[in-house]
Amino acid sequence: MKRFTVRLLAVILSLALLIPAVSLASSAVYDPETQDYSIYPELGDYTPADAVYPTIILPGINQSGMVYCDENWEPVLDADGNQISGGVILIDSTTVTSKVIKLVPSLLASLAMQQSSATLADTVYNVVHEILAIQQMDNNGETVNNLMLESFDMPISEFPDKDWFYRMLPMEPVAKMIGEENVYLYTFPLFGDPMQSAEDLRTYIDNVKAETGSDKVNIVTISLGGSILTAYLDLYPDCADVNKIINIVSVLGGTDLMADFMDRRFNISDEFLYSEYIPMIMKETNGNAALGYLINILLRILPKQTFYDILTAAFSAVLDTVILNDPQFWAMLPGERYEALADRYLRDGEHDALLAKTDRYQKARMNLKANLSAADAAGVRVYNIAGYDLSYTDGDYNYFGIVQSSADANCDGIIPVGSTTLGASSVPAGTQFDKSYLDAADPKYISPDKSVDASTCLFPDRTWFFDKQHHEVGRDDKVLRLITAIVGGYADDIDAMPEFPQFNVGRFTRPLIRSDGGLVFRAQEVLNGADYTDEQKAAVRPAYEDTLAVLKDTMGGEDAAASVKIELQNALADVGVGEHYTDPNTWTKSALEMLMKFLNDLVMRTIGGQGYSDYVKNLNK
Repeated sequence: MKRFTVRLLAVILSLALLIPAVSLASSAVYDPETQDYSIYPELGDYTPADAVYPTIILPGINQSGMVYCDENWEPVLDADGNQISGGVILIDSTTVTSKVIKLVPSLLASLAMQQSSATLADTVYNVVHEILAIQQMDNNGETVNNLMLESFDMPISEFPDKDWFYRMLPMEPVAKMIGEENVYLYTFPLFGDPMQSAEDLRTYIDNVKAETGSDKVNIVTISLGGSILTAYLDLYPDCADVNKIINIVSVLGGTDLMADFMDRRFNISDEFLYSEYIPMIMKETNGNAALGYLINILLRILPKQTFYDILTAAFSAVLDTVILNDPQFWAMLPGERYEALADRYLRDGEHDALLAKTDRYQKARMNLKANLSAADAAGVRVYNIAGYDLSYTDGDYNYFGIVQSSADANCDGIIPVGSTTLGASSVPAGTQFDKSYLDAADPKYISPDKSVDASTCLFPDRTWFFDKQHHEVGRDDKVLRLITAIVGGYADDIDAMPEFPQFNVGRFTRPLIRSDGGLVFRAQEVLNGADYTDEQKAAVRPAYEDTLAVLKDTMGGEDAAASVKIELQNALADVGVGEHYTDPNTWTKSALEMLMKFLNDLVMRTIGGQGYSDYVKNLNK
C-alpha cells in the first residue's frame, strides 16, 4: 500500500517523468573484485588498451543529485536531522503529513455537501505548492532557493561510494572492461539551463583531458543527458575534444509526455479514468489489480466535478511551481510543439529572460542533426541505442498512459523511438506499416514486427533497436554489453558483430547481474568459496550454467531470462543463500482480482463515469 501511495502521488504531481528508477541494493555486501565478467563471451578478449579515451557519462533525469541549502550554502536539515536532497523531487518528508492535513476540512465539507468548492481547489493548489516549494522556479528560469549540485571531479575508481554509482547507473560491464579509471560522471541540474550545463561540460571535459593526458573523450548520454549533448554541440560544433558519442535512449528529439503535460492533453474518458487507469497502475505496482478496482469503487464517493477539480488544482500547482519556469523541462519538448507552448506560457512579457533561454535551446535542437552530421564528417563516430514497440501505458511507469499521445506512441515507455534514434519512422506500438510502405522500403531496415523503419535515422547503420525494451536499459545485460563493445571498438556498425543485430529483443536480467547482489555473482561466491561444501556447489552449478547459457545468447528474450532467474534463485536458496522464489499471483489473489473487477464493471455499467451522488441527482431529474 505504501508503494502505491508513492506512485499515486507521482501521478498527481506529474513529476516522475523520465526517471530511470533502479532497484535498491540488498543488505548484503559483495566484493566487486570477485565478480567474473568473462561470463560475457563476446567480450572475452577485451583489453583496456582498446579504450584509449576516457568516457564521460551524461546521466538521466534522476541521476544528478541536488541538496537544499540555506543562505550560507549549508545543507538544510529536516526534523530528523537528514539533508533534504534528491534528483527530480526535493521534499521535506517530515512536513508532508502536516501539510496534507490542511486538506481535511475542505474535503470533508465537499463530501458533506456533495459538491465542489473554490475553497477545496485553492487548498489543494496551496498544499501541493507548499510541498514542492523547495524546487520552485521564478519567471526568469532561476531557482528561488539555493540548490547545490552534487558533482564529481574524479573517475569512478576514486568514488568514495562506488556502490552508489552502480545502483544508480548499472554500467558495471562497461566500467569493468574499459577500466573504472577511464569512466567519469558529469552531473547537471534538473532545475536549470541546459545551455549553461553545456558550457560547464566544456570545462569538465578540459579537466578530464588534463587529468588523463588524453586529447579526446568519449561521451555517453543517457535519457535526459541527450539534451546537454544537444546544447554542447551547438555551442562547440567543432567537436575537437570528442572521439565517440553513444546515445542511450536519449531525449534527442523530445518527448510527447512533457508536451502533453504542459498542454494538459489527457485521456480523461470515463472508461479510462474510472475503470482502467488505477487498476493498471496497481497491476504494475504489485502484480494484482484488485486494490485498484476497489479504489475505483470508493472514488465515486466524490462527485465527478470534485474529483476533476482536485486533480486540476494539484496539476496546476506542479506546473506553476516547478515545470513551466524550468528551462531544462522545456528542453524535453519535441521541436514541433515548442512554439505553441511558448506562445501559451512564455510570450506574455513576464517571462522574457526565461524565453531567451528556451529559444536558445530550441535553436540548438533545430541544429542537432546538422551539428551531428558535421561532427561525423570530422571523424566523430555517433551511435544510438533505442527501445521500441511500447506505448506510454507499458513498462514501469504506466501511469503516463493518461496522456493522449499514448494512443499513437511507439516508444520505450518514456521517449518516442523517433526521438532516441534521430529520425526512425514508426507506426503506433502493436501495429504495422501498411503494405504500400513496406513494398517501397528497404527490408534490411524494417523491424521484425514491421512497426519501425531505421532507414530514416540520421545514422541508420549505427543505430540499434531493442523490441519492448523499457527506458530503464540498465536492466538488460545485452544493452550494457553493446555499449561496452561500441566503446571498445568492436561494434562500429550494425554488421560488425552478429551477436548484436540492428533489431534485437529486450529482457530483464538486472536481478542476475547487478553488482550488489546479482544472482550470478552470488552463485560465483558459492562455487568459489571455501565456506561451501562440494555437495552445495554441485547443487548450484547446473542452475548457474543454465543461466550462463541464457546470458550467452545475446538474442534471447524475456521468457528464458525469467526462467533461469527462478531456477538460480531457488538453487541458491537450497544452500542457504537468499530466499526461494514465490509467485506473487496466488490463486486467492487472482480470485480476488476477478471479483473486484466484476464489481467494478458492475458499478461502471450501472452509473457510468460519475460519483454516486451524481447518479442519484440524474435519476431525480
